[in-house]
Amino acid sequence: MGGLTYSAPAKVIFCGEHYVVYGGRAVACAIPKRAYATVSHRNDGLVSIESQDARISAVWRGEKLIKSSDQGAPTRLRPLKTMIDHISERFGAKGFSVVIKSDIPRGMGLGSSASVSLAVAAACLASIGHEATLQDLLEIASIAEPEIHYRSSGVDLAASLTGGFISYVRGEKPRQIPVEDEFNIILISTKKGRRTGSIVKQVSTLREQFINVFERLRLVNDEVAAEMEVALRNLRFERIGALFTIQHNLLKTIGVSNRALDEAVEYALKAGALGAKLTGAGGGGCAIAIAPQDKAKEVARAISTKFPAEILKLPQEGLRREK
Repeated sequence: MGGLTYSAPAKVIFCGEHYVVYGGRAVACAIPKRAYATVSHRNDGLVSIESQDARISAVWRGEKLIKSSDQGAPTRLRPLKTMIDHISERFGAKGFSVVIKSDIPRGMGLGSSASVSLAVAAACLASIGHEATLQDLLEIASIAEPEIHYRSSGVDLAASLTGGFISYVRGEKPRQIPVEDEFNIILISTKKGRRTGSIVKQVSTLREQFINVFERLRLVNDEVAAEMEVALRNLRFERIGALFTIQHNLLKTIGVSNRALDEAVEYALKAGALGAKLTGAGGGGCAIAIAPQDKAKEVARAISTKFPAEILKLPQEGLRREK
């Protein structure tokens, strides 16, 4: 199909997972994996959404489902449909055809849903001639997130939208962290997916039971975030690595790591990484590690004897229109 195509990157979090939901600071960045949305405006009142990777599609007229690829497709696509309906009502659009492609693994802690939501929102708005501000895009894309993640902090959206490295506190404008040179990290997959919403609920329950303890841990998280920002500005890889490992243990303390993630971190350290941590909600998904830059490939190869591992070059561009 024709139309306008926008893409948005996945993300990893250097520190702040879960604590960011409750006012803590996170440091996050875009990575070189992207979701693509191609959108055409239509005048027949239909909304058509197709995810080529998931091999699902559905067509609606208003709230009436016209057709779908299978029984589960409407439910899986509902968060995007809710967001698109908001765009239609707010801007007087008649309908949209949306086709999504992505090279971001789903359910692995890399922010795939945020990337898709941003790409779709940007392409829909551009297709009707609306020049969206960054705030417009954050507000509109965030409509889909609570249906997916229960209590979204917004950090995934902010990192994907702006690209580069950000320092983020919920409810505040993301702040870019200047990083002078490119460098590599290692992405490690446990091959075990998980649902972010259930992990977020688990942490919420723990916090309610031990709120004073949790708040003290949040303050430690914020100290780690402050140190991480300084280390990134100065590209002090040994400190970044040490902070990765500290942050992993902070997350382990609130019960969001598991055996696979702990093994991935331990294996990375044995392979020569300077530090490693889970990234995302936990409970499975991915870990990240940093190694001496001249040994990154060697360390990644060693890790890959037990876990799938790849090198990611940072920083990366945020949301963009594709040619």
